[in-house]
Amino acid sequence: MTRDEFKIMHSEMLHHVQCIEHDLRIIYATLQSGNFDENINYIENASMGQIIAELKRADEIDGYPDLSDSDYRTIDNIREIRNYWCHQCYLDYVYIADEKERTERFNKIAERLKGDSARAHDLHVRIQKIRLNKLKEYHLI
Repeated sequence: MTRDEFKIMHSEMLHHVQCIEHDLRIIYATLQSGNFDENINYIENASMGQIIAELKRADEIDGYPDLSDSDYRTIDNIREIRNYWCHQCYLDYVYIADEKERTERFNKIAERLKGDSARAHDLHVRIQKIRLNKLKEYHLI
């Protein structure tokens, strides 16, 4: 993978995790009792970890959760993936002085990006479907 291909894939993966985070906020706002807009405002500035915790609590209230324990584990993994790709990935190779070592590290990180990107894309598609179903259920679309 070239550095330019890496940057494009990295950007696309961040797109997916940002959409996942936003969709989780919307799902939370539909599951939480009360006004949708107030629920969105309540969780607007929450971290992804806080969003996940609040969503899980709201999702379990009726005894019929929309997301499984496995889904929540995957979402938490996506949170960890997002944190790595937003805050650490470039630091793991750009400061290596030796060109050969830096290239080897870059190649390992690029392989990791391929897997993480695929996982983020798959979860984005699944979460998006749940968001749309919840919005339809509550007559918000």
